[in-house]
Amino acid sequence: MKIGFCAKIERIDEVARAGFDYLEPPVSAAAAWTEEEFQANLEKVQNASIPVPAFNVLFPKTLQLLSPETTDQQIIDYLRPALARVQKLGGKVVVFGSGNSRKRPENMPYGEAFRRLIEVTRVIGFVAGEYGITIVIEPLNRSETNMINSVAEGADLAAAVDHPHVKLLADYYHIAVEHHAPEDLARLGGIAHCHIATEIGRRAPQETEPGFSKMFSAMKQTGYTGLVSVEGKADDLGAEGPVSIALLKKLWEEA
Repeated sequence: MKIGFCAKIERIDEVARAGFDYLEPPVSAAAAWTEEEFQANLEKVQNASIPVPAFNVLFPKTLQLLSPETTDQQIIDYLRPALARVQKLGGKVVVFGSGNSRKRPENMPYGEAFRRLIEVTRVIGFVAGEYGITIVIEPLNRSETNMINSVAEGADLAAAVDHPHVKLLADYYHIAVEHHAPEDLARLGGIAHCHIATEIGRRAPQETEPGFSKMFSAMKQTGYTGLVSVEGKADDLGAEGPVSIALLKKLWEEA
């Protein structure tokens, strides 16, 4: 199992020194770079000792996906240059969290919002396919968005979208905050990417929580062979990173 850390590309050498296998940075930051900044960061990645196979934060907060004023073409116009950069940086998996961007407008009925989200996610999958990228839907807790708040809802969305480049992610922190069952992943048929952090404080794990083993066991039941990204705070990554890596590897072996 490969374990990565979620951080900006500027921290890639720090993440590598901490012992992680890869870096998972945000798409929205890469999309906002000037061409000069992109070339400098591309060179940084090419010279780094670890790869950048996964990205998160697909959309900026300013792009409201479910707004009646947002068109498919506007979404496509953002995605194509953004994912082209992701591809050049080595990205194969992109996390569709972006809670503010996918938030249901206040006056939009849930059913209408869900149907629009299906359409939007299908567009995302279509563009991602052009670049050989897999989009993974990230269920988020209700304090971050009002659409897709459980792995079950994420599985429903992925099934409704029915696109080969759209799959599902599970994030332990969001599962724990919503008091859902990590072992439910097996019933839902598995995932294509994983995030993990502690329930309290959303930190890089330093000791185990009961749900960690339950989640890993469910992932193993479905034959999971993907990545596991630590998406949590660390005051001293050089000290805390190796502890997280050793803990997660041990829990995976024991699951």
